[in-house]
Amino acid sequence: MGIKINEPIGAGIWAPFLIRLALGAYFIMAGLGKLEVLAAFIEQVKSFGILPPNIAALYATLLPYVEVAIGGMMILGLWTTLTGLLSGFLLLTFVFAFGFFPGGHDIFNKDLILCAAACSLLFSGPGVYALDNVRRVGPALAAK
Repeated sequence: MGIKINEPIGAGIWAPFLIRLALGAYFIMAGLGKLEVLAAFIEQVKSFGILPPNIAALYATLLPYVEVAIGGMMILGLWTTLTGLLSGFLLLTFVFAFGFFPGGHDIFNKDLILCAAACSLLFSGPGVYALDNVRRVGPALAAK
């Protein structure tokens, strides 16, 4: 039984699960990284000059906690549509702040690709191993 190069090698329900894991891990790591240097991160966000200083400080203070929460919920598959929407919105704000071509060693803003991954969850649902499945059908049926 050979692999056909024009057909999937497995069930499509695994794709959203893998996207959730990767995107969730990204958000958790990004949030924890910002929390380690929160004061410097707040000053960096203020220095962009996009938002008024008080709002920039509030945004920069809350952002790491929001990222960790979104990442955790995404990995768990909890409120996948909401987390896909929120993560997509956050990623678009990053694209707005840094541009499509941020320069330096980045030839393209990776947040656009991550945003596409987040948006794909809006259409695919959570996939396998998600708390959303348990909430929707109950624990006994979710295992099947």
